[in-house]
Amino acid sequence: MTQDTRSLAPRESHPARVAPRIAAIRSVLGLTQTQLAEIIGLDRSTMSKVERGEKGLAIQHGETLAQLYGFGLDFIYRGDLNDIPLDYRPTVAAALNATGTTD
Repeated sequence: MTQDTRSLAPRESHPARVAPRIAAIRSVLGLTQTQLAEIIGLDRSTMSKVERGEKGLAIQHGETLAQLYGFGLDFIYRGDLNDIPLDYRPTVAAALNATGTTD
């Protein structure tokens, strides 16, 4: 039964769900993939895969992003818009809406 229940609701931490959030964060910060990758300790190729939802964002990289820019882990991995700095909320929400992501 547990397996059936898990398949009913999308996992918010799935790479495909995290990808648009990372892209939105990068966009509102005005950074390129290469710049954000270097800042959080990834290479550009890996960052590209994260933004396409092909690879998950390891927690240590999410924590770095959270510590440096204030985007909380609840937003990055769960989609909680309340865990975004107030100044960025409207812009991030607009970016997510533009991609068709409904978090």
